[in-house]
Amino acid sequence: MDTLLPADDDTDSTTVIATVDGAPGVGKTTLAVQWAHRVQHRFPDGTLFANLRGYGPSAPLDPLVVLAGFLRVLGVAPDAIPGELDAQSGMYRSLLAGRRVLIVLDNAASPQQVRPLLPGSPGCLVLVTSRSSMSGLIIAEAASQLTLDLFTPTDAQDLVRRIIGAPRATAEPTAVSSLIALCARLPLALRIACTRIAARRALTVADAVDDLTDGEDRLAELSARGDEHSAVDTVFDWSYSQLPRDLARTFRLLGVHPGGEFGVPAIAAVTGMTQHLSYRHMESLADLHLVEPAGRRRYRVHDLLHAYAAHRAATDEPETARVEALTQVVTWYAHTALVADRLVFPGLPTVPVSVVAVPPAVELADRDQALAWLNGEVTTMMTALRTAVDHELLGPAMALAGTARFLTLRERSWLVTQEQAQSLGLRAARACGDVGVESFLLASQGDTLSRLGRLSEAEVAMSQELALAQRSGDGDRQRVALLGLGYVRMQQARWVDARVYYRRALPLARHSGDARSEAVVECNLSRIAANLGQFEVALAHATRERVLRHTAGDQVGEAWAVHDEAVAWQGLGDHERALDLAAAAIAQYEALTGTGRYRALVLCTAATSHEYQGRPTLARECLTRARELFTEVGDPRAEAVSRRLAAVGAGNTDLSGEG
Repeated sequence: MDTLLPADDDTDSTTVIATVDGAPGVGKTTLAVQWAHRVQHRFPDGTLFANLRGYGPSAPLDPLVVLAGFLRVLGVAPDAIPGELDAQSGMYRSLLAGRRVLIVLDNAASPQQVRPLLPGSPGCLVLVTSRSSMSGLIIAEAASQLTLDLFTPTDAQDLVRRIIGAPRATAEPTAVSSLIALCARLPLALRIACTRIAARRALTVADAVDDLTDGEDRLAELSARGDEHSAVDTVFDWSYSQLPRDLARTFRLLGVHPGGEFGVPAIAAVTGMTQHLSYRHMESLADLHLVEPAGRRRYRVHDLLHAYAAHRAATDEPETARVEALTQVVTWYAHTALVADRLVFPGLPTVPVSVVAVPPAVELADRDQALAWLNGEVTTMMTALRTAVDHELLGPAMALAGTARFLTLRERSWLVTQEQAQSLGLRAARACGDVGVESFLLASQGDTLSRLGRLSEAEVAMSQELALAQRSGDGDRQRVALLGLGYVRMQQARWVDARVYYRRALPLARHSGDARSEAVVECNLSRIAANLGQFEVALAHATRERVLRHTAGDQVGEAWAVHDEAVAWQGLGDHERALDLAAAAIAQYEALTGTGRYRALVLCTAATSHEYQGRPTLARECLTRARELFTEVGDPRAEAVSRRLAAVGAGNTDLSGEG
């Protein structure tokens, strides 16, 4: 593989791509990671690594999600990451241009999953591991291929010596050869078998071979077949049979857990043990290479071992116990997600479903801890959600779907995952006839679809929610649905239609007594009136909005209301007042983090008033700063501001006829 390394002065126009394929358990990931560690000094701009989850209990990762993670590592702010795959891929390649980066894509499902993750820069190297041959990359992208075969006899002998010790291996050469044959020279099987032997000093290699074969006929049969499946089954069976009864139960219940990575609290939930005992068991299984550490008090299990654990659970665990364990762990994820959701979105309605608390409780002290837990468990939560729907655990399924709204706080690419969660939750809600949850999820799904630009689908979801709310007489849900429908019409620039929805929502908002909800309606009515040229009406709505935002303690919203007033006064021709209000809005935003995009919008408004007053220099200063702010957050409006700035510089937008 070292021959693939680009030279330090490489000026080739293509990225070096290498694939490592082979049977499961043959050591592809171990080889890739160890080689990457050894050569990463050749890539001074860093290493990017992603487990694409192509094979395992969870669905393969969407390239959108992987790219978003890479872009964050490369320094892009989360709200500056595009939501479309082509835009993400373009930004990714631009950032890597001229850099020397090593990219390791482990456990890929297909060439289609990998292609968006390929840079276009010389000097970069991409290493892909997969069970499949990745022939599409080899043909279309000229990737080099390394098919990882089973250990050679010499390699196998070396591994045995390293694990059980040279003296023991030298003392039993025939038994060692038999052990290697039994394991079919498969690294995963051989490592587990040798670890068991090393842990029991009184156990000879010959004893282990006898245990594994259970007679000479079995040894002859296995040696003749020599395939990986028999090796895996045989070694796993032997290792499992040697476990103490309580540890064997913990191992097989890992197969009930819906994911392949888990923390100690989740193990406690699925086994019913204390966290202390769960931790001891997981450490013992890690010592035997049946699981591997994945962080502090976290572990992952190889997908072959996960499948084997599921098989042992189906064989050795009563069905009632399996169902109870699955119900416990899925319910634990759902309840913990609800606790975290309330911390992340304080004051907002939560999905109206009750989920019984399942020990152990996860201590989440504040919003940051809650968000960290949700982000860390998102893959398992999605797998748990699919499992809950498949096994008709409808309450936990609805809870997990409703709490997926935290994904709106992540890169836009996660909205696709969020919409999938909402669709699964709607299936569960309709299956049990829970109209309240269905309405809640329809509103959430409509918002997600709007953010994704799928406006016709968003309208369908919100119309269904409105119909449900009207049948039940739920004014709050009606208001939410009307706001959603109005927002879709605004995105379509159908201002008159949008106003109809917001006017219907206004009395419902007032009746709710929620000042912020009423302010949102007034805000959008002001924007609609301004776009229709009705600036006195826009000013009246903005003035009421400002009072309501202040009452609600909504600082960001209050600055937005001041900007709405500035737009209205500008439309009425009072540019000095508009500029004073714009300055006040900018000052308020500057005291609040994460408001650069909003400041840019105010600066564009101020630039318009400066142009009307014949002050192109000041207009250019405002537009220049607005472009900088839009660029910092990756807002595509930066390009429009650039065009406008060029026009002002050329003197083509002198709106006053002066100077």
